[in-house]
Amino acid sequence: SLDDVPTDVLKQVLLNHVIQGEVESDEISTGYVTNLVVEETTQSNLSMYLDTSNGVTINGEVSVVNADIDAENGVIHAVNSVIALPTVVTFATADPNFSTLVSALTREESFTYVSTLSTSAGTFPAPFTVFAPTNDACGDLLAELGASNLSDIDTETLAATLNMHVIAGANVRAEDLTSGDVTTLGGDVTIDASNATITDANGRVSTVIVTNVQATNGVVHAIDKVILPAV
Repeated sequence: SLDDVPTDVLKQVLLNHVIQGEVESDEISTGYVTNLVVEETTQSNLSMYLDTSNGVTINGEVSVVNADIDAENGVIHAVNSVIALPTVVTFATADPNFSTLVSALTREESFTYVSTLSTSAGTFPAPFTVFAPTNDACGDLLAELGASNLSDIDTETLAATLNMHVIAGANVRAEDLTSGDVTTLGGDVTIDASNATITDANGRVSTVIVTNVQATNGVVHAIDKVILPAV
């Protein structure tokens, strides 16, 4: 019953359903908004991914079933399920711009990326900072390598490449980026905070194009070029 849910968890779940401002359904557009839950390590509000391609879907899992119920102090949109507190995996799977990345993360049965990146906040190796290459970035890499699809990339190389995109033990938002060398799960990269770029060991430069997609266990920044391990 609800009595079994700790009060602090219940409060977070409830606030996960509320955004600031009176937003009618015709004002909703596809993209990220913030709700009233606060991430513990940075005191930043959590993100929500809204998709309007077929009605309104929230975080890829929950749908609006009755919109624009007006109240004196706001508006209610009834949904068909409780909106779960998001992890970094939630946004990777919800946002279609990351579908190729998700395919890579789940390609091999031996890969544990989904379970690892779903680690609860406050439990090592969370929180995470994820630099997520978009579909276009992944497509550009395949063209660069002369590969037709992900299956052309061997498992060891794919795993080493994916590891380059995750920093463990830190929720680093865009405003907290500092210039210098940073260690990812796959090796060192160099960040230039002045222009939001990441340079890998091969001199390839990735630019952060979407910042601060905030989850409970970390933050996601979208990048326009895949980061490669040292060769």
